[in-house]
Amino acid sequence: MNVSYDWLKDYVETDLGYVEAAKVLTRIGLNVDSLEDLPDGDGMLDVEVTQNRPDCLGHVGVARELAAALGTKVRLPEVAYPESDEKTEDAVHVEIEDLDLCPLYTARLIRGVTVGPSPDWLARRLEAVGVRPVNNIVDVTNYVLMETGQPLHAFDLAGIHDGRIVVRRARDGEHFVAIDHTEHDLTPQRLVIADATHAVALAGVMGGAETEISDSTTDVLLEAAVFDPLSIRNTSRALAMMSESSFRFERRVDPCGTDWASRRACQLMVEAAGGVVARGVVAVGVPLPEPAELVLRVPRIETLLGLAVPGDVAAEILARLECEVLEATAERIHVRVPSWRPDLEREVDLIEEVARHHGYDKIPEGRRTPITISAPTKAERVREIVGHVLTAAGYFEAITFSFTGRDHAVRFRASDVTADPLTCRGTTLALRESLLAGVMESLRVNRGAGEADAKLFEVAKRFVPVEGQELPREEQMLALAGPDDFTTVRGVVEAVMEALRLGGRIAFAATDRYPDLEPCAAAEIELDAKPLGMIGRATEEAAEAFDLDEPPVVAEIRYERLVEAADLEPTAEPLPHFPAITRDLALIVDEAVTWSDVERAVAAAEVLELESLEPVDVYRGKQVPPGKKSVAVRLILRSPDATLTHEQADEMQARILAALDETVGAVLRA
Repeated sequence: MNVSYDWLKDYVETDLGYVEAAKVLTRIGLNVDSLEDLPDGDGMLDVEVTQNRPDCLGHVGVARELAAALGTKVRLPEVAYPESDEKTEDAVHVEIEDLDLCPLYTARLIRGVTVGPSPDWLARRLEAVGVRPVNNIVDVTNYVLMETGQPLHAFDLAGIHDGRIVVRRARDGEHFVAIDHTEHDLTPQRLVIADATHAVALAGVMGGAETEISDSTTDVLLEAAVFDPLSIRNTSRALAMMSESSFRFERRVDPCGTDWASRRACQLMVEAAGGVVARGVVAVGVPLPEPAELVLRVPRIETLLGLAVPGDVAAEILARLECEVLEATAERIHVRVPSWRPDLEREVDLIEEVARHHGYDKIPEGRRTPITISAPTKAERVREIVGHVLTAAGYFEAITFSFTGRDHAVRFRASDVTADPLTCRGTTLALRESLLAGVMESLRVNRGAGEADAKLFEVAKRFVPVEGQELPREEQMLALAGPDDFTTVRGVVEAVMEALRLGGRIAFAATDRYPDLEPCAAAEIELDAKPLGMIGRATEEAAEAFDLDEPPVVAEIRYERLVEAADLEPTAEPLPHFPAITRDLALIVDEAVTWSDVERAVAAAEVLELESLEPVDVYRGKQVPPGKKSVAVRLILRSPDATLTHEQADEMQARILAALDETVGAVLRA
């Protein structure tokens, strides 16, 4: 940001030279990268403005910082001008079709201007900060931009059909010729300012050649607006059209200062080009935001800085920065944040302001700042256990983007989710509905790099759209994918559950809810008979969508439920005093019978001595009738009180077989 020191002194009273002023600004964190001598004793300061300080992209913002450092107040110019009897709203009509991309648009009308060279003082001011003078109307908009940081645009009203302004997305293929005479065929991702028939400006980036101010202009329509930063950035990058306006809109402007900047420009235009301002303003958009309120706990200053700053001193610093102090005690300071400081969002931001203006040099170098080590939370402990089990199983952790291509965003979602995914404005990207979208993309990258056996997992959020709601449902998930077969991946999932002491509460049930999983190799993972996630082999079509030659086996689990249910308290169980009896049974069951069905049937037998039930094998062949399968299971029987006899084991086995026969029609294979 180029700052003229003479210009800066219009807003803050100081006897400092520009060299000393540069030192003061640097001391409070606004680094002055270079100084340049200008005529008449003026100096140009090249001030480094960070991304979070858009308020300092104008002379007034820098003046506020300098005034706060010097303990004085900023003097803003009085804004006043005569108005005609004509109402602006009778000549200009404004409509916004997308309030998300343009939350505020104001228009004022100045009639009877005479376009020509700017007054010397105005031209010199602009030249001092590296802006080339054009004419008195355009120069005023540039002056106010460099003064306040609020971009403005002046239209020749004669080029606006029907005096109508429509803020809308461009039509597909809509042709636009910019002021710099470059031509563009636009897409609906671009926000434009249009009249009754076609686009006359690229919103927040550049005006159009048809409505630019010329020597023949007599009536000016003055725009002052607020645009979505991401939309402006995407447009300026896509069309390679950077401007002072787009630079500021990308970093956010103060919506509460837009009207003042508009009135200031009207005042200067009347002074520089004559004419008269129509009465009132046409303003369309959402209500102005309420100012944020923050509380600063005074003891936290010493905790974070290692330097005690009294509450009255901290409150006085914040007041100098034009924060409205609502309450100030030795323990607590409650402030209302000015609208031009969007960077002040948390208590720590206020502490940073206190540190900047109290003096970084006062923070002791040798003093140790106490650090309190807190015990890990349950979520952190679960995260460590899950990561340990999966890395031991050969999985590597992936970190992927929340946004992906729209086609990929809907992959691996359940069939009962039908709402459209949330898309990123102005792009073809959408929020993923499954972590597996990013994990599968990472598998493709790894296989392209020669790591065909890569196995990946990720813990992050997915975003499930809900019909009728503007925002999606956010869910923390655990996802994993790799080339192992179904039973191996199921074993990995079971190992995770065992490590969290959930093994006995987990079940797997066949499912067809996921179109991207093979129906013959897909299961719903259940915790306490409630859905927890899914596991299965991806379909050929899903694998091809990610350019994978072989469909991997994938799993996705609701991580938050996992954390909630995990039992992390260690327990000790005495070693058994008596031996166990093991019985292996080969059961003939229908093809449709699942392992969960077998588990439920065995549990119905209520054999208290059954220590465990384990699957051994599944067989299909000549010895098994069509439509049937042979499931080999292992029963481990043990009594805590005495050694079981084989007769007792036979009786228990018989009860289990009877329950299996009654529940799933299982018979013992000969």
